[in-house]
Amino acid sequence: MPVPYYRHLSDADLAAIIATLRAQPAVKNEVAKSNYNMPLPPSYGPTVKNVKAPPASDKLKYGEYLATIAHCMECHTPRDDKGMLEHNKLGAGGQTFKGPWGESVSRNLTPHETGLKNWTDAQIAKALREGVDRDGKPYKPPMAYGFYKNINDADMDALIAWLRSLKPQTFAAKQ
Repeated sequence: MPVPYYRHLSDADLAAIIATLRAQPAVKNEVAKSNYNMPLPPSYGPTVKNVKAPPASDKLKYGEYLATIAHCMECHTPRDDKGMLEHNKLGAGGQTFKGPWGESVSRNLTPHETGLKNWTDAQIAKALREGVDRDGKPYKPPMAYGFYKNINDADMDALIAWLRSLKPQTFAAKQ
């Protein structure tokens, strides 16, 4: 559960999620009481009181907010040998995901030659919304493009602006 990302979810966006969940028909399902036999990870941090999204007028901060709550970097940042994100390589990609679809590797989202440097904004938006690379080749799961297909143009512009502001990174694929 990417709790460190969800801690940044604004109160307004959280309220919208709750309203959507409450609008769904009830399903009878008994669930055993949760029992945690380990301390919470430090990344859970202190109790969150109130969170506001940055104003959409601050394109870079708002784009960072969108990438954070969508937890883009959870997959698009390499992990060390202990499985922890390498924050000094934010957005460099390189994580391998295996599933019934075969194997997929998260791409570099930074403005590096191996990343999005030579992509147009329209190509990035199409990749996010439709799940295809700039040559039209479909992406494999777990990329959640089905959830991103309805991102409005202003939010997409902010997200792309933030991606373009990242430090250019490259990754060495692990064998």
